[in-house]
Amino acid sequence: MGRIAILAAILLGWAGPVLAQTAPAPQTSEGHPIKWQAVEKSMVDFLNEGFELKTVVYDTNENASKTEPDVHYFLQKKAQLVRCDFRKRDTVSIYYCYLLVKPK
Repeated sequence: MGRIAILAAILLGWAGPVLAQTAPAPQTSEGHPIKWQAVEKSMVDFLNEGFELKTVVYDTNENASKTEPDVHYFLQKKAQLVRCDFRKRDTVSIYYCYLLVKPK
């Protein structure tokens, strides 16, 4: 299971007691049984709906030569978990938010 999936499990209690400028990415999965579905909302939209920022993860493993790490923001409201990803590639910034859903 990837680090993001493990962090999601921790935030949901399974392992223990800004603005969007682009269209969302296609639905992705981080292993079974966790599934992330792209949504057309920004992190600000989720904060305005009562979600709380729980943690920020800086991912430097994907490409050691880049100067800016990918950043993953995790927000939670009761049992709902959202992940907003920020990636910078050269002069292009990419920003997407995903909602944790049960696989079908």
